[in-house]
Amino acid sequence: MSDFTRLVPKTENAPAKVKDTGVVGLVKDGAAAYNAKSGELLLLPAGEEKRSDIAGKLLNALFEQAGFQHVDCGSDAAIFSLAERYVREWQDTATAFAECRGRNIRLLGWSKEVTGAGDRMENAMRALLSALPEERPAKETFAFVEAVAPDVTRSSFLLSPSGESPLRAENGFVCPACGKMFLPDTPYAFRAPQPGESEQEQALEDIETPGANTIVDLCKQLGIDIEYTLKAMLYVAFDAAGASHPVAAFVRGDFSVSMNKLSAWLKNEHGLTGLRTAEKAELFEMIGEVAGYCGPVNLPENVIVVCDESVRGAKNTVVGANRPGYHRKGCCWGRDFTAPLADIVQIAEGIPCICGKADLVASALRVCGQLSYGDAGTPSGDQHKVLSYRDREGNHEYPIELDGILFTESILLATQTC
Repeated sequence: MSDFTRLVPKTENAPAKVKDTGVVGLVKDGAAAYNAKSGELLLLPAGEEKRSDIAGKLLNALFEQAGFQHVDCGSDAAIFSLAERYVREWQDTATAFAECRGRNIRLLGWSKEVTGAGDRMENAMRALLSALPEERPAKETFAFVEAVAPDVTRSSFLLSPSGESPLRAENGFVCPACGKMFLPDTPYAFRAPQPGESEQEQALEDIETPGANTIVDLCKQLGIDIEYTLKAMLYVAFDAAGASHPVAAFVRGDFSVSMNKLSAWLKNEHGLTGLRTAEKAELFEMIGEVAGYCGPVNLPENVIVVCDESVRGAKNTVVGANRPGYHRKGCCWGRDFTAPLADIVQIAEGIPCICGKADLVASALRVCGQLSYGDAGTPSGDQHKVLSYRDREGNHEYPIELDGILFTESILLATQTC
């Protein structure tokens, strides 16, 4: 029988200047140490046992519920080679793999079509949520939160609102009423009520507003609430030939535009890429002198216009008049202008939650993983070609790639108490 004693240096003292409640809990339990100089979490035997147990349960759930084969290949290219070797004979059995790499679990999979990739992703998310540790602080939850990215079809992050200043944190937002979490580019399926919806339509009138080239200045000058304004954000996007196209995106005055959402919409609807904020000189050349005074009424035909869903039903709002020093008041959606509608709003503190019961508050969210699928490469791993082969009819198969990574260290930290 061994006389060795397991190293579990429990302590009542929290590590200095560490705010992450998960780190504090592990250190006090003698399961980890923290290197403040490098910001590195050093797992001791008890901590590594817990982390390995979490990883094992996640891998088992991924296989049993989503068909991800547990392999040890060492790289994305090696997994690709493995899939390519067996996909023709083994079909779906050889198209989804999970591999432990240090404290991370790498996921790679392929599907014949987008719906198949979406189904596999949904199965993987359900599997992971079912396998996450049940013992954790009362306020800690795990959820997959969508975020729009222009280079993938769909992307979802596994998040936990873990304490103050967590390691591997992402700036996000939480609803104090329902607990739902948001990232800045999360889809926003809630149309904020328009302040003037119940009012009689006013006449459209141009008014002089010298120096009011920002929403804040405009509201001060006219003495109006920001909700009664529409804000224009001007961009330039590029087609496949490299030609530039002006883009005007409109949101309610108290909202902002998500460039990732707008980029995705432009790519899907117009095949445009390379979105960036327009410079004043090129705006003058492409549209005219509208900077600071751009509005949705009678814009030049060469401008691609899109409105956020927050603009739908706008009534008696103040908008730019498309000439320096002037705005238009009494502008109404449907009567004075219409445009394609899309979700292009950037989530921010203070906007209403989709539950309609409270406004969102800023929160540091712990990132525990990410799953994405699309045909534009791998956002979290090595770049490699799309898995394909020719079937008996000569058709290519498996063009859609599912890509993922799980941070078992982050999941472990999210389960700890002080």
